[in-house]
Order: sequence, then C-alpha cells, then structure tokens
Amino acid sequence: MKWVYIFLILTVATVDFFGFFSLTGYDTISLDASAGGALNPGPFSEGTLFGDIPETTTTTPSGGGASGGGAVVVKNYEVSPSEFDIELAVNTNAQKAVTVKNLRNAQTRLSIRQTGLDNFIILGSTNLSLEPLETKTFNVIFVALNQTGIFTGKIFVGSKEIPVSISIRTKLLLFDSNIIVLNPDYLVSQGETLKTQITLIPLGESSRLDVTLNYVIKDYNNKIYLTKSETLLVDKQIDFNRDFDTGILPSGKYIVGVEVIYSNGVATSSAHFEVLPPKKISLSNLIYYLLIAILINIILIVALLISRIYKERKEAEMNPQGDYFNAQNNSSNGQNSYSGNQSDFSNNPDNDSGNQNNSEENPKDYLDYKDEPEEG
Repeated sequence: MKWVYIFLILTVATVDFFGFFSLTGYDTISLDASAGGALNPGPFSEGTLFGDIPETTTTTPSGGGASGGGAVVVKNYEVSPSEFDIELAVNTNAQKAVTVKNLRNAQTRLSIRQTGLDNFIILGSTNLSLEPLETKTFNVIFVALNQTGIFTGKIFVGSKEIPVSISIRTKLLLFDSNIIVLNPDYLVSQGETLKTQITLIPLGESSRLDVTLNYVIKDYNNKIYLTKSETLLVDKQIDFNRDFDTGILPSGKYIVGVEVIYSNGVATSSAHFEVLPPKKISLSNLIYYLLIAILINIILIVALLISRIYKERKEAEMNPQGDYFNAQNNSSNGQNSYSGNQSDFSNNPDNDSGNQNNSEENPKDYLDYKDEPEEG
C-alpha cells in the first residue's frame, strides 16, 4: 500500500506541475550549452528575448515511417550582405551598411562585434534591438591606414558571421588588377584544384614594366596557408589562369589574393571561395561504376575471342592442305608403330617357347586345361 500512495502523490505532483504551465500559458525556453548559453525559444514564443539567438533546428517525421525524418532549420533573423570584399587605397575609408531582419514574433536583441579587424573597422554600435518582424540597418566604416596588403576578419551579428576581406593598395595606381575564382559557385572539394583568372591592366605612361605578383591564400582568421610569387613583363592588358592545390586546406571559407608590386606602387585584389569535405562515392554510384567496369571487361573478352577465331580461320584459308598432310603423317606413324611391334615379336621368340616350357613343367595343369569342354 505504501508504494501505491507514493505513486499517486508523484502522479498528482506531475499533473499539477505541467498544468501550471498549461494554464498560465508560459512558453518553454531551452538553453543550448553548446552555443554558450544562447537562448533557443520555440517558433511561436512571444515576449522579449536577449542574447545571441541561434537558428532553431526542428526535426519533422517523414510520411514513409518512423525511421524517416528531416531536419528543418528555422531562421530567427536574416543578415545581409553575407560577406564583404573591400578595396581601399592607403589612408582612405569606406562606409557600408548591414541590414538585419527579425523573423520572429518576439522582440530580439543582438550583439555586434568583430574579430581580426581591430585597426580596419569602426562599428557604430555593439548591440541591436529589433521589434517583432522589424528590419534595421547599421553602418560599418572600413579604414585603410598606410599599410598595403590583404587582410581578413569577421563581423558577428548575433550568432551569424560576415566574412570580411580588405585589399589595400597605394594611391599611385599604375596597374589595375583583378582575380576571380573560376570554380562553379566558388566551391572546391578538398583535394581538388582551385582555378583562378588574373587580369592586369597597365594605367601608367610606361609601355613596358616588370611587376612581381605575390599570391596568398588565407582564412578569415587571417591565417596564411599558401604564398607564391612570380615576375612578369607587362606592356599591355593580359589575362591568364593560375591553379592552386587545396589538399592542405581544411573545410571552410578562404580568400585567394594577389598583390601586384611595381615601382612606387602596389595593387591588390582578392576573391572568396569555400573548401568542402572530400566527395564521397554513394552506393548507387559505386554500383554504377562496378557495372561499367564489368561491361568493359566483357567487351574486351568478346573482342579477344573474336580476334582469335578470325585468326584461326585466316590460317585455315591460307593452308587448306594442312589437315591432309597431318593425316598422312599420322597414318605413316601408325604403320611404323605396327612394324616396330612385329620386329619386337620376331626379336623375342622366347616368349612362346617360354609358355611351352611352363606347360611342360606343369603337365597336370595342361591336361586339366585340355580336358575342359569347349563351350557351345
């Protein structure tokens, strides 16, 4: 009876607990420890939410059975643009706008911060408050000091990041340079080749000029993974391709840049690309390739058999009496074997005499044999 009372008490306490939230209409908000304690409200929560709200992932069952299902990412807010590729001359600046749209029926407050851009960016504010479904814009000022080069970093709006690449050149511009990524959608699978096209346009009065090209691949944490240099003689606009190996690059977002260094000047340009994990061969593709390999082997075997049959028929047509001569040779060989046997018999007459001697030595056996009646 004691266990029955305990069970009833726990049941009543559970019903009261969940009934409290059902009657008061409170929304349940979960905390995701992996996101640094960021709030993860339900899709229909109302009220004020503070902190960096990550995107919510909801798993929905499929119609094919309990084993199926898919993950649907519910966007809490949108940020544009998705990246910045800024080109500046030394000792200049440029102002750009970032737009944020709240997609939820709740007031949202987002933090704004940057990494790797301490001397190259000015953020107007460090947080942004949005009403339900409201859209706001804030400005970012990019600053180029007196140092040329290609620099990378990130702007964070809440939990979303905006990759930033800043290319700084000299004010005296004798060359205009541009680099573009030729891979589709700027995506490269790990181990594949990054294909680029570089354009150099002379702008000065000099008709011929030696320039040094410094190539660099770095991530948005300003970590350099590859550098390469070459020298060219340029007297007119030129377009050429350069390929880069991505085998050492982990999956992630990168920039490939080129610095054109010439007398009294530097021109810079960069382009964005992303490295994806190595492609995996699916089971269907594996079966397809296996069937193709089997079919190729069958074709090769059939081709070899046809070639062999054709060769034998060709030899038979070229030597039609070959079988006759072979038959004659086989016949003569048979006669020789017969004559050889005859000679062996004539050369060994002792065989018959030996049999007679055996009869004489065993007369009884001989008589018994003679006395047996002949059949039929």
